[in-house]
Amino acid sequence: MAIDDKTEQKVKIQTHIAPDLEYVYRDIANVFVGAGDVVIEFGNFHRSMPGQATISNRVVLSMANAIELQQSLGAAIMEAQERLKQQLNSD
Repeated sequence: MAIDDKTEQKVKIQTHIAPDLEYVYRDIANVFVGAGDVVIEFGNFHRSMPGQATISNRVVLSMANAIELQQSLGAAIMEAQERLKQQLNSD
């Protein structure tokens, strides 16, 4: 599901994932909210230089898409927590 920036309506889209898609691990995330968009920066702590980090990726989302991301991420985390609770209770 995505938000069409022009109409701000939810639009179903078919998603294709490249077979060679790279997975990356990030230690930190920064979020900046502007007038009409949200910037999310991702980076990693330096292992050899404590207290320092490097930003490696910067993602800019429209406000509507950022809200959709927040809601879907929150729902996914809540579902994962519930599954973990059920798994712990059944052990």
